Amino acid sequence: MSDTDRFQTWQRDALADRDDGAEMLSLGPFRAVLSAPGENARNGWVTLIDGTAAEGETLKALTKLRSTFKRHKVPLEIEYNETLFPKVGEWLEDAGLKLIERNSLMSCRPEAFKPFATPEEVHITQLSSAAAPAELEAFQSIRWTDGGEIDRPAPPVERLRADMARANSVFLLAWLDWEPVGTGVSHSLKGAAEIVGVVTRQEHRRRGVAAAITSELVRRHFANGGDFAFLDAASDEAARVYERLGFAPFGANLVYR
Repeated sequence: MSDTDRFQTWQRDALADRDDGAEMLSLGPFRAVLSAPGENARNGWVTLIDGTAAEGETLKALTKLRSTFKRHKVPLEIEYNETLFPKVGEWLEDAGLKLIERNSLMSCRPEAFKPFATPEEVHITQLSSAAAPAELEAFQSIRWTDGGEIDRPAPPVERLRADMARANSVFLLAWLDWEPVGTGVSHSLKGAAEIVGVVTRQEHRRRGVAAAITSELVRRHFANGGDFAFLDAASDEAARVYERLGFAPFGANLVYR
């Protein structure tokens, strides 16, 4: 199975595996998730699944998506692999959506993996829901402010504790001189692992932290029998780091809003 097809299979599995009370929608080629109502505003996620959909069917489904998300007061954002849907971007733009993000999708197989030699000064620990509040707060702050680049409040620690209760997820915190400086997360499902949240504090970059975290997440996944790991690289610089670990591009993740 090609990496593109393996990724598509993971998307289907991930949607089918959700049991958190979210509302699932299937509209034409789109699959959407609306989070369960709670104290905070709802949020949503939309992707494309059916690569054979024609323009008319896609636009008809998009109209229904817009109406549904508007009714729930949730901003509409659609992300998908451009390799599978090369014509859809033009259709979405004609319908008034704008491309806001394009990141390289990259994957790694066990035979291609090149473990990174973690520098002696970098230490990595796995977080659990029993971790000290200060560690959890540091993790949230680093991850959700892009390492201090963005001035915004981090999600509460309680949300992180809930996320860590998910089966087959790994949350890593990296340290330099026992100061928390980096984060990384993997979510495994049926042999595939999504690597997300790889962030280093901006004043500690280019010291091997991101490579060390990513390498450790991938190592653990393959050691547990996984056969496929993937991520999207937010920049060319990040992509070069992942390439040195054995990742190779297989598409582009586009985000339209």
